[in-house]
Amino acid sequence: MPSGNFTFVFIPANDSKPIEAIIGDKSGGLGDDYLSKEAKQYFFKNSDKGARAAALQNATPEQRKLLAQQLREEVKAQATQSPYANQMLNLDDDALIGIMQANQTSASCEITALTVPTPLNNHRAVSMYSDDNARTQNLPYNRRATELLVACGHSITSEPSPSRVSIGAAPPGGICGDAFVGRCHDDEVGDIWERVDFTVEDANPRAEWCDEARKPGGGGGGGGSAGGPRSLSGLMNQNAGAITNGGSSNGFDKGEVDGYTWSQNDEEVELRFPVAAGTKAKYVKVTFAKTSLKVIVAGQTLVNGELGGNAEVEDSTYTIEDVKHKGKELCVTICKKEEGRTWPFVLR
Repeated sequence: MPSGNFTFVFIPANDSKPIEAIIGDKSGGLGDDYLSKEAKQYFFKNSDKGARAAALQNATPEQRKLLAQQLREEVKAQATQSPYANQMLNLDDDALIGIMQANQTSASCEITALTVPTPLNNHRAVSMYSDDNARTQNLPYNRRATELLVACGHSITSEPSPSRVSIGAAPPGGICGDAFVGRCHDDEVGDIWERVDFTVEDANPRAEWCDEARKPGGGGGGGGSAGGPRSLSGLMNQNAGAITNGGSSNGFDKGEVDGYTWSQNDEEVELRFPVAAGTKAKYVKVTFAKTSLKVIVAGQTLVNGELGGNAEVEDSTYTIEDVKHKGKELCVTICKKEEGRTWPFVLR
């Protein structure tokens, strides 16, 4: 049994709060994993599951009968999508309510496999833990957690068919609410499962391990079909086969932030800034660097930050254009050094 401590991180959905490093005890191993328990308890405490559990516990016989009737109606509506619907309809009221109580009022969480263990990543698996009811509770979008998911090559665009969804699937639309991320050494052949460190530095979507994850057999979601694998088994099969695809279909193809719009494809990233009608090239200074960009117009700095990937500086350029119904725009085109790679963010 392993002993000692390990580090994992907490990524708040609120961007103004820093990513935190947390120390856990690795002695519980897989069967009594500290991180899994910590995440489940955190999401339980911050949900209404406790109140729902108390309400079920104190429900009158009439209320329980009404609830069971409502559950049967819901199960019937899902009969064509679930192979277990008919079995559930044959259960008595107490058994049906018991299943609902176990699923809806227990401490649980959604687990997303950022990487699965492979020989290329030295059998290191990275998992993200988030609230399994994040969307029904309308929890806020977690930009940093989603960027990390995309940096590992996962698609967040398409909703998969029910038959393909399983533990480990990347949530469509990205991560909502707070999230935890941890790493383990998982080698079935060597009979090893042990928590290892995942640091605040590892939570950067430009970290080296993310680049490795996107390689064929690297454990991430970068080697599958255009939509990406939508289940843990699909991710395992994909990395075992090491199938490559350069498609950019993860929902990070365009966007708008204060002061400019952006778009990206397999070859380049484009930023468009609205500028005054009399703006000329001599008023514009654009500084391209391998990992950063600075744009100044008429002495005012419009952007100055880190790029989401490496730029091919010599091929990058900018133009001033007259756009119909919009006026003048400064168009900055950044050529990607690694073609086919979707940047998890454009500029920050």
